[in-house]
Amino acid sequence: MTDTPPEVMQRYRAMLLARSPEERLKMGCSMGATARALVRASVLARDPHASPAAVRRALFLRFYGDEFEATARERILAWLGRDEPRPAGLPRRVPVNWDDLEMALTSNPAEWSFYLDVRTGEVQMVPIDRLGEDDDWPSEEDLDDALAAGHLIPVEPLGSRIEYGWMAEFAETVGDARLRDRLEVALDGRGAFRRFKNVLLDFPAERERWFAFRDERLHAAAREWLAEQGIEPTTQPLEEGTANG
Repeated sequence: MTDTPPEVMQRYRAMLLARSPEERLKMGCSMGATARALVRASVLARDPHASPAAVRRALFLRFYGDEFEATARERILAWLGRDEPRPAGLPRRVPVNWDDLEMALTSNPAEWSFYLDVRTGEVQMVPIDRLGEDDDWPSEEDLDDALAAGHLIPVEPLGSRIEYGWMAEFAETVGDARLRDRLEVALDGRGAFRRFKNVLLDFPAERERWFAFRDERLHAAAREWLAEQGIEPTTQPLEEGTANG
């Protein structure tokens, strides 16, 4: 909505087009700088002690906040505040990528190393056996620097014993005595994971219930791990029971 008469708008547009491309670029940059200065001034007027990170976040939200969906917006805000001092004792608020974190917690430690980037919430994965120095993985020096700076936190897998315990716990909840017996037999000895899953293939309803059960336990384990690291997630995992792996 505008109250400017059309003829005035046409004259203004003609005046702009009469200028050279370089002049129009300079005008645009000047207008952008003025808009940023006004937003910065309004932030500092509300809070004269606002940190540089707080001002950066306010500028981002004012100009680009509506251009991103919630999860991406949280990650960008976390990145913009990465150098902001954190009061002692308060958890770091991180837009955790739950899929990546839960994959890391249930990974094979003999094949991959995982690191949570507290600036972005993403998990970096690095193969244990690298093919060469010219690969695309982070160098050892880069990893050491990021770890020393507190930007990365190693993610140690939960281990097979934890997941085995979940399967045994689930078996105890099965109401069908014959299926429960089959699952308990499957869990005895080497190859228990494969046999357990194979038994459930013939029982679709119980198989789906197992996925939901495992998701619940995995979400809880991930939350516990984050709490131990002094991290408060600003994102939420998928609804429990939606996984199908």
